[in-house]
Amino acid sequence: MVGRIVVGTDFRAEADRAIDRALKLAEQWDAEVVLVHALDPALGEPPPWSELDRRMRSVLPETDTKITFRYPIERADYAIASVAEEVEASLIVIGVARFNSMKDYLLGTAVDYVIRHSPVPVLVVKNRPRYPYDSIACATDFYPPSRVALKKAAEMFPKAGIQLIHAYHVPFEGWQNADYVRKDVEKAERKVFSEFLDELDGETRKRVTSHLVYGSTGGALRKDLRESEAELLVLGTHGESALRHATIGSTANELLGSLPIDTLVVKGNE
Repeated sequence: MVGRIVVGTDFRAEADRAIDRALKLAEQWDAEVVLVHALDPALGEPPPWSELDRRMRSVLPETDTKITFRYPIERADYAIASVAEEVEASLIVIGVARFNSMKDYLLGTAVDYVIRHSPVPVLVVKNRPRYPYDSIACATDFYPPSRVALKKAAEMFPKAGIQLIHAYHVPFEGWQNADYVRKDVEKAERKVFSEFLDELDGETRKRVTSHLVYGSTGGALRKDLRESEAELLVLGTHGESALRHATIGSTANELLGSLPIDTLVVKGNE
């Protein structure tokens, strides 16, 4: 893994988890961390830089990792994505979202904005980083974004085992509830799954365990995550627009909000 890791903080306790995970990854990859605190012009005059530096140091544990502080004068979501692009980061690490206003419900939180506009994968940290990411769950629908996400995860965590999960269901199940229909659908899904696996490079294929689960994507992932020891969920996304997010929602966004596990979101055009 080459490049800088950008991590945002607003000095809340929830952000500390993201900082701690970013530092652990930086040690693992021998990378530099860029710690960003945005100075939103709408919030008035910012504190002196000496005070900002003091606050930044106060949220850092002892570490030998190289850390750079940045204080962009922008809204937090804009700032994190723009700094990542400016410093040619390899990863953005952020804490869990919070809803600040009705606008957040309609257009998504700052986390949603960063995911949609980030030039690199975004790691959303929910848990304290007690363990490395040695076991990964990766959702797939066999479309290109999920393939790209799997490839990126395999590159970033070359020693981790990967549970590749695909959920399926019978279309219009209320009218097609015969056993043979479900068996036919399952057979077809297994065939596509096998073809998907055959296209993986040999080293990645050795690390992948396939899980075909009947039901919704969210339900399948909840079931597998309860029964596994995965520390990280990997999702591929198209990086949808705010309007599309507001009108029809997003599977990735729903999973980010409902699953209690750190989640790496990778755009399909990576």
